[in-house]
Amino acid sequence: MFKSLKAFALSLSFFCFAFLSNGQTAYGAPEPIEYLLATINAGTYVQRDDITVKRFRSLLDQLSQKYVEDEQQIADMTVKIIEILKEKGISEKPLAIMEGMNSLFHSNAGLRYVEYVSTYVTLRDSGKSHEAAVIGLRMLLRALGVR
Repeated sequence: MFKSLKAFALSLSFFCFAFLSNGQTAYGAPEPIEYLLATINAGTYVQRDDITVKRFRSLLDQLSQKYVEDEQQIADMTVKIIEILKEKGISEKPLAIMEGMNSLFHSNAGLRYVEYVSTYVTLRDSGKSHEAAVIGLRMLLRALGVR
């Protein structure tokens, strides 16, 4: 069924995140959102003190202040976007997507994360690279007078 341990770990991470998004493991112990994201990002197990766990914590704090969605919603949407992109043959890491969405605004914009990640998917599906999609979003925001 799985071609490698890495594929199994990634599938397990998606399962935990998608079905146990209340922050609980199958054994009832809490798993922080940032740890689950770091595991998905790496595609394998990561140490709890890994730098990416800390970076995801920081990004979740920042994004939940800039957008109207809470940390759990932002994490769930990011994972869903990865799945959608994968179905389209596009590989991207949650860290890159969240860094890109974080770079769009410098302060609390009160806008919806879902709208910007949806536009990101549209740009990626049209053949744009990650960097070009984020630049395209910034240009769109400037044209609309949002910043």
